[in-house]
Amino acid sequence: MELSTPAGLESLARAVAERLGADRTEKDGNTGRVRIAYADGRALELTPNRPRTRITVTAALPEQATAYGIEVKAITITALPRPRPSESQAKATARRTADHIRQRLLPAHTAALAELRERTAPQVDTLQRAESALAGFLDRPRGGVAISEQPVRLPLGLTARCAVAWWHTLDGPSRAVAPFMADALRRAQLATTEQHGSGYVFFAEPPAQPSDARFRIAPAAGGEGWDLVDEFTGACVRTYDDREWAQGIAESANGEADAARRAQVASMDLPGLSADLIEDEQFRALAVELATTGHMPYGLPEIDYTQTPGFHIYPSAEPGTAKVARLLEPWGAIRPGARCEAPEREVERYDKDMEAYARLLTRPGRTVAVRLDGVQVTFSEPPTRP
Repeated sequence: MELSTPAGLESLARAVAERLGADRTEKDGNTGRVRIAYADGRALELTPNRPRTRITVTAALPEQATAYGIEVKAITITALPRPRPSESQAKATARRTADHIRQRLLPAHTAALAELRERTAPQVDTLQRAESALAGFLDRPRGGVAISEQPVRLPLGLTARCAVAWWHTLDGPSRAVAPFMADALRRAQLATTEQHGSGYVFFAEPPAQPSDARFRIAPAAGGEGWDLVDEFTGACVRTYDDREWAQGIAESANGEADAARRAQVASMDLPGLSADLIEDEQFRALAVELATTGHMPYGLPEIDYTQTPGFHIYPSAEPGTAKVARLLEPWGAIRPGARCEAPEREVERYDKDMEAYARLLTRPGRTVAVRLDGVQVTFSEPPTRP
């Protein structure tokens, strides 16, 4: 077996992967290395060494491990043992290589991942910072802030403990409130992950040296497909069937994260708020008040707005005044200024929602009035523009 050639190394890697119960093998670009990957995301790299009868095997670790000084020493294997009776040289090489990996490398790999899990577990001061950041979310009869640790299946071969926050209701976590809780946590300098379609918000201390690629893809921890993983919190954003599609989403997410970092803003966008109101605390407070009482902010990508009305807050021409609109797709069904186009039952729902919005938003320091195109909220002390 010629181990110095790509074909020979790939052949050995496939045979070793089968003996180790790994998922697949893949070439590592044009580096000459071949990667053995497990379904849970663990990976080993085989590199040809000199003389040609030797190979080096390295266990891959997440980027976070470097920050904590956690490493696994590579092993070198003489890969051309004497075959057993009725055993070919190729099978003997695969057997010896797999035995050395199993005995010398995998235990150290597992121990390193376990240590990383413990080192990256949520700390008390992180949880306290989160509690302080979410103190403005006043508990209500049907909801309140909840913070805890949750075991999360990560593409690391192990289960990790992650800090998570959510708005608790009798029906479970509220998706409507999750973006605003994540925004508050980011404003407290915490990194957050909002899982697609979920009311949970994972959070963690951001790394001291942020990676250029915050989001990456890995074999799905829960089965087939590819997870989009946030390296900062360790949580999975969403699972995709197609690898190329998942990689494209990861690149887009990394671009958005970099743009937010360069713009020095907590949130590039927030559902239910027009872009020029996101940085204003008083207007964000209006959105939080509506969301925490069960109303859906307009702009969540996984919400069917042909069935679920969404509120949208935008600035009025008058200083210190906001308009709160109720939107239901398709746009021609009902929208500000075109109520008569909607079916009678929708007009009735629209009027009831507008009255509900007005009741919720009425409090000292504000004047609230129901108009044909939505609810007008005027602040006694107009908010200053950022």
